[in-house]
Amino acid sequence: MTKAEFWDGVAESYAARPIQNLDLHDRTVERSASYLTPEAQVLEIGCGTGTIALRLAPHAGHVLATDISARLLEIAEGRRAEKGVSNVSFARHEAADLPEGPFDAVMSFNVLHLIEDMDGALAAMAARVKPGGHVVIKTGCLGETWKGQLLRPVIGGMRLVGKAPFVAFRSVAQTEAAVERAGLTIVEKENMGRSLISRFLVARKPG
Repeated sequence: MTKAEFWDGVAESYAARPIQNLDLHDRTVERSASYLTPEAQVLEIGCGTGTIALRLAPHAGHVLATDISARLLEIAEGRRAEKGVSNVSFARHEAADLPEGPFDAVMSFNVLHLIEDMDGALAAMAARVKPGGHVVIKTGCLGETWKGQLLRPVIGGMRLVGKAPFVAFRSVAQTEAAVERAGLTIVEKENMGRSLISRFLVARKPG
């Protein structure tokens, strides 16, 4: 089963799931929006059902939100049409064929820990942001705490039966080092998780 097939298969249940820790979700949107201007061209990678893209829309010129799942994008487009948002567009892209840009900001929320090649993903994001622009990331760091490590055998078993995607168990230090290897300078970092570490990072591209 490919990643796209997995997410197509769980799209309906994923879309129906309520947002957890709504206050931290709101904080994520608030901090991300603070790096945008009314003219900003934004690329979001792994947009899911478009929840954050649609909330960022009032703060940007245009948001191009991408995902590998055609079904998730269908749901996202339905939500966009229902809300009457005109400056967000959705498109299916794999990590290897992202739009070239350049963009004022490249963002990815709750996705990086689902990608095997973190360095490759961050390099692709850095390549698509303008000099002086920002890469904004929120990602689970499940290798940081014992509670996260307890999930390793559980998720491993679920993967064997097609009930879970790949999940990386990286630490905060590993994640931040990878951001810096991509040639980016971290300018803001915050934990936006509760029982598990969810690291919010903003990194600037020199120039």
